[in-house]
Amino acid sequence: MGIQYSELDDAVLLTQENLIKKGAFLDMQTDLTEHVAVREIWKGRKKAFEGGNDWRFDAQIDHNHSAKAVKMYETDGSAMSDTMIKGYMQPRHVNAHYIYDKREPAFQKGGKAIVDLVQTKYTGMMVSFYELLEDMLWGSPAASDDITPHGISFWIQKGTAGQEGFYGLDPSGYEAVGRAHILSSAQPRWANWFADYATISKEDLVRKMRKAHRKTKFVSPLSHSQPDLNADTKNGIYTNDAVIGLIEEELEKQNMNLGTDIDSMGGRAAFKGKAFTYVPKIDDDTTNPLYMLDWRWIALGTMPGWENNLTAPYMVPNMHLVSRVDLDATLEMICTNLRRQSVFAQVV
Repeated sequence: MGIQYSELDDAVLLTQENLIKKGAFLDMQTDLTEHVAVREIWKGRKKAFEGGNDWRFDAQIDHNHSAKAVKMYETDGSAMSDTMIKGYMQPRHVNAHYIYDKREPAFQKGGKAIVDLVQTKYTGMMVSFYELLEDMLWGSPAASDDITPHGISFWIQKGTAGQEGFYGLDPSGYEAVGRAHILSSAQPRWANWFADYATISKEDLVRKMRKAHRKTKFVSPLSHSQPDLNADTKNGIYTNDAVIGLIEEELEKQNMNLGTDIDSMGGRAAFKGKAFTYVPKIDDDTTNPLYMLDWRWIALGTMPGWENNLTAPYMVPNMHLVSRVDLDATLEMICTNLRRQSVFAQVV
């Protein structure tokens, strides 16, 4: 049985609160088999930033070089050195929506027909939102783009052929801006680890992963508050199908032996006990990147109250029988310690 015209928007609003019902339809809205960034970052590693339009953090990039050996009665020398830098990112905004016409047949049928209609439209909006998030959270917008959030490939930079070390410097086009408005060209310690590799073998990629694992595990000699973002979270390893496929083949050929660092864990290849995660979104990256991320220092910042804000249905201007529902989010990815992040790629 249909419902009254004046009650349609209320029915839609109530239906949203009970979404999404599993198995109501076949979801073939995207080519991606899995949205890894949505699952691991949006749903698991959001960090609320409060106050101000810029999200800021402080970093100390050098000591004051005052320590020295002295002799008796030596004249003291004093020098002022500023060892602090300030990083900041401005939050950005994302919108998705769906619309419906109040004359659609489902509203005349009532009951389950309304639920199914709203569910289909709501889910279409959410998949659009997640598809865009997956693209943005792995991506790197151009410096001239002032609306798209920055992603992992912006923060964790590749170097050039033959390099191994802290060569992940200022992104192309950002040489005057840097990451978080800090220039690697001016602050060499503001850089991620990068290694160029040619083959997936103990002698090449695995050896370089071992070295990066040692070199990026910085421990301060002093105990003090630091701008960590997810204190209790774990590291992650992310790559595409080409890399995971070859690693699995090597494990099989060598009877599960790629050294003591890479082995099988629950049927998945793992490095030092951390399983490799397959990221469909980076399958088209011909450099075959492998990211080792320390999630303590990188997160998706959100503005409180604007992580997933749904509006009530409202009339579309000049379409008096059409209503619209909006999803709005304010977010930006932020990294407060690049020296704990690594990427490996075939850039030769």
